[in-house]
Amino acid sequence: MTYPEPTMPRDDFNDRTSSDHLDGLLARAGRPAPVTAALLARLRTAIVHRTELVSNRYSREPGRLLSRRTLRHVFLLPDGTTPVLWELEHDTGPREHLVHEVFADEPALLTAELAVDIRFGDLEHSRALGDPQESRLDLHFAPSATRRRRRYEAANSADHAVRLLRRAVNPDLPGETIRRRVLSAVGHDIAFAGNNSRMIEERCAGWTLYEHAFLLPGGEEISLWEVDHSMTPDRHPVCEVYDRRDTARDSAERRLESL
Repeated sequence: MTYPEPTMPRDDFNDRTSSDHLDGLLARAGRPAPVTAALLARLRTAIVHRTELVSNRYSREPGRLLSRRTLRHVFLLPDGTTPVLWELEHDTGPREHLVHEVFADEPALLTAELAVDIRFGDLEHSRALGDPQESRLDLHFAPSATRRRRRYEAANSADHAVRLLRRAVNPDLPGETIRRRVLSAVGHDIAFAGNNSRMIEERCAGWTLYEHAFLLPGGEEISLWEVDHSMTPDRHPVCEVYDRRDTARDSAERRLESL
C-alpha cells in the first residue's frame, strides 16, 4: 500500500515547536528509530507539523484487551516539502505496557503493523489494509471508498459475525433480522472505508471505519459497518457496529465534533 504525499493547506498544521514535537516522538519510541541523521536534521528545520490518525483497532476477545494505533506525523519544511514519520503504538508485547515505534519507511511500517496484528489472532484487518491500490488517508467520506472487487473468505463467516457483534458497545446494534442473515453467511470480506481525526489538547483523536461484507447462501450481499475509536472519557478504545454506512459515519463525526 502507498500513502499519498500530503497536500494539506498551511492552516491545517500544528504551530507548536516542531523540533520539540520531534523530540517527544523520538523519546516515546524508547529505542533508536530507523531514521537517518540527514532526515532528522531536515525535520528539525520544520516550520510547522501535523499529526493524523491513520488507523485504530483493538480486540475485545476473551482474555487480554489488545490495541493498536498508527499515526502519521507530517512536517512542513521551509522548501515546501512535507516529509513524514510514522508512529506505531500498541500494547501487544509480553509486558502489556504501551510500546511506541517510529518509522521513516512505509514498507517497514506495514511489516510492523502485520507483526502486531498477528498477535490479535485475526489478520482480516491487515488484509483489508493491504491493497496497494487503496489509500487509507484519501478515502474519508468518499462514496466510492469500498468499491473494489470482493475477496470473500469462505470459512468461519458466522464466527466472524459473532465476534464483530460481540465486541460492539453501542446500544443501537443491528436488529435480530440482520443478525440472523449475517450468521447464515457463506463468505465474508472486510475493507477499510474511511477515517477522520483531529488534534485535541495535544492528542490525536479520531475514528476508523470498516465495511464487513457478508455473502449469503442465495448470492445476496449484506454489509455491517464497524467504527473503531478511542473518543471515550477514559480514552479506552471501543468498537461500534451499524447496519448503514451513513449512520456509522455520522455517529463517529458527531462524537469527534463534540470533543
